[in-house]
Amino acid sequence: MRSCSWIPAFAGTTIAFACAFSAQAGIKVEKYAEGVYVAVRTEPPGLMFDANVVFLVNDEDVVVVDANLTPSSAKESIAALRAITKRPVRYLVNTHWHIDHVGGNATWREAYPGIEFIAHTSAREDMLKTGETNRKAFLEGGGGFAKQLREKVQKGENFAGKALTEEEREAYLADATLVESYLREGPAIEAVLPTLAIDGRFVLRRGERVIDIRHLGAGHTAADLVVHLPNEGILIAGDLVVFPVPLVGSTSYPSAYAATLGRLLELKPKLIVPGHGPILRKDDHVWTTMRMLEALASQVGAAVARGETLEQARRSVHLEKYRATLVGESPQRELIFRSYVLQPGIEAAYNEAKGKKP
Repeated sequence: MRSCSWIPAFAGTTIAFACAFSAQAGIKVEKYAEGVYVAVRTEPPGLMFDANVVFLVNDEDVVVVDANLTPSSAKESIAALRAITKRPVRYLVNTHWHIDHVGGNATWREAYPGIEFIAHTSAREDMLKTGETNRKAFLEGGGGFAKQLREKVQKGENFAGKALTEEEREAYLADATLVESYLREGPAIEAVLPTLAIDGRFVLRRGERVIDIRHLGAGHTAADLVVHLPNEGILIAGDLVVFPVPLVGSTSYPSAYAATLGRLLELKPKLIVPGHGPILRKDDHVWTTMRMLEALASQVGAAVARGETLEQARRSVHLEKYRATLVGESPQRELIFRSYVLQPGIEAAYNEAKGKKP
């Protein structure tokens, strides 16, 4: 879950546990290599998120990547994993500290006592400070957002005051359902902190499998980890990569983000697991995201050098080329682009150019 205004201005083998989208969504579990399974969330792209979860089933144990938003969605992933294997989960990697990736930590710990949680060294402080502040704000403001979403669906009107498309209707309902789920469960969610903190690189060897956990640099947050499976050619990217629209957000570092994606591309993955969205077998979306971030950082940096205020800088930024590629004709994708790139993303780039932390 990222800071966002409450009133917004693919291939694989399905092997177990599927739930198609109705008013509620779930997961679709797909196998991509021997012992490598991804529980892909089935919500349509929206403003509210739950995370894709990866199961690495090894000879004697399991390594999981990311923990879901709520206890209920974590239990859904745990049930899917237990349908695959009875082996214990030894490690769970939190790719970063946002609640949609760590909210299920306590549920995983309850299901697998002795589990170790791996995260970046700064994640502990982020979870306790910014994460807790964002959690409280969400619990206070989320109810109004969910109500507004359902009212928009009832009226058949989008946030721009135009007729609601079917794509928007499904997204609004999915967003409302996720918000309401978190409002029910969020107050009781325990912040489970990392037991193993890494700063640069940590390699696990589980039988023949090499699990290379890296911090490639700041990006979506300062604490983003990726999990590289070099033998399989698979990269688990967390929210450094999100499809269809990148989530830049208020806790991002756009200039560093672009450089981090460059290092990610140097790993030459054959398959990328994004934090949200379907599996990517091509890297063109990552290249587009990187080029957009470079343009964003460059234009905002130039605005800062000219002495412009944040609001002046907003008017100086022109990302139409990238908007066209990422958004197309979709009003729903346009809403996401505006809510995560043009609003908090520009502010994040402005703060970064001025040397301020998010």
